[in-house]
Amino acid sequence: MKKQFLYLVILSSIGCSSPKQVFTESETSKLIPNKDPLEGSWILKNVLMGDALDASCGFANVGKVKEMNLTLTSEKGFSGDIKKMFGQSSVNDFTGEYTVLSYDEKSKTGKIEFSPLMSTKMAALDPTLMECESRYFSYLQKSEDFKIEGGKLQLSNTYPLAKGDSGNSPFDQSYKNVLYFEKK
Repeated sequence: MKKQFLYLVILSSIGCSSPKQVFTESETSKLIPNKDPLEGSWILKNVLMGDALDASCGFANVGKVKEMNLTLTSEKGFSGDIKKMFGQSSVNDFTGEYTVLSYDEKSKTGKIEFSPLMSTKMAALDPTLMECESRYFSYLQKSEDFKIEGGKLQLSNTYPLAKGDSGNSPFDQSYKNVLYFEKK
């Protein structure tokens, strides 16, 4: 009976030990936590539409619109980490999931894929705010590339020009739409 009680105490103490953080060895031989560099809260600052840089919801609306943001997290699931996202646009809140397809730690760039977004369905009296939200959701949903540098995140997609349109275009054969975020 005493042996069984002793085994129970030992097993209980093993089961109650604190979880250990997973570390990976970097190229510089320093131990760093194995964490997704995208995780965190990001504030949308600017939008690049081909060759035109705009404020998050248009320069005419600066200071009139609530802060547009994006939060990226991960949760433990049965089949591994589940990457979740949520945030706020100019009018509605949204949520969804994302997948990091690749990431190059040296260049801080990678490939990303977003699930279809779900959002609340409020309307704004000002139609420009609804257009702003539509643009934000569209660019976010279509983003395929990301870059992280100095507390800033870029989500982008590159589009080919239509055949015959490259004659006077400054874009060569393609153009980019980019969402520029800063870490909150």
